[in-house]
Amino acid sequence: MEEINSKEINLLQLISIIFQWLKKVFLNVYKAIGSLLQLAFKYKWIVIIVTALFIIAGQYFARPSARVYKAEAMAMIYGADAQTVKEICKQLVNSSQRVNGLTLAKKLGIPDSISKNFVSVKTFDVVDYLKNKTADKIDFNNNHSLEDTMNIKMNDRIYIQIKTTKISQVPIFQAALVKYFDENPVLKSKFEAGRNNYLDRIAICNAELQRIDSLAKVFYFKDNIEQLKLENNKLIVGENRKQLFTEELIRINFVKGEAQSKLAEYIRPVNLPSDFVVSPNAENGRIKYGVMSIIYGFILSLLIILIIDNLKRFITFLENK
Repeated sequence: MEEINSKEINLLQLISIIFQWLKKVFLNVYKAIGSLLQLAFKYKWIVIIVTALFIIAGQYFARPSARVYKAEAMAMIYGADAQTVKEICKQLVNSSQRVNGLTLAKKLGIPDSISKNFVSVKTFDVVDYLKNKTADKIDFNNNHSLEDTMNIKMNDRIYIQIKTTKISQVPIFQAALVKYFDENPVLKSKFEAGRNNYLDRIAICNAELQRIDSLAKVFYFKDNIEQLKLENNKLIVGENRKQLFTEELIRINFVKGEAQSKLAEYIRPVNLPSDFVVSPNAENGRIKYGVMSIIYGFILSLLIILIIDNLKRFITFLENK
């Protein structure tokens, strides 16, 4: 009993120590915040001026002519695979308006007056959680584990995101991007190979259907050989039942239908079913940049007044050294 009581007392002491430590931390934080507020009031004009400058700068970068909008689209791949398309897109992802040979205008064949309005191009993998060939998540952070075999990356599609200052020019960029994919020799050859594969499947199915049809006609109209058979205590002379080829025909038609459905999707190497969808909210809107300007301006002003308030101590420390 004494041992149990001793353990209970130790546990109570531990809880008391933790609460005392939390109380001490809370009081220190409270005092630090109070000191900063007192210091901010002491140098209030510096705080006001620095924060106001940040707000002015934020509203300048959020002006209508400089607002950046995000447009996104799912790109369906036919023939090639997602990794190949992402490698081809690296030419666009790593483009730069400052280097003549690396501009979007050079790579996509669009005027400089249009390409300069596009800030960035990014591609992302698409993750399928249920393995049902349906997109469940866009890997915006590009951190999906390669060792994860349960949630796999989809190989027949990627997600493309662009940022632009001119929403009206998104269709022009999309047309140039589709043409860029269409003219790529690797994507073009793999697309043709995949398309020819489905055409061959359909041709094989048609030939097999004709063969079964001709075989059925011969078999159906062929006279059965008379035979004796005992069934349910009855003697049957000449069985009139004939074998049908229904199951074979259904199976071949199913394979043919799957091939025709896939072939109907083979419009181009990379297709954008829903086109680029533009987000109506700007990345650098006035409200967003206004709040960020106040926060960053206040933090920077606190750092400045801390340096000013302790400048004499720092100089004295250097002189004594």
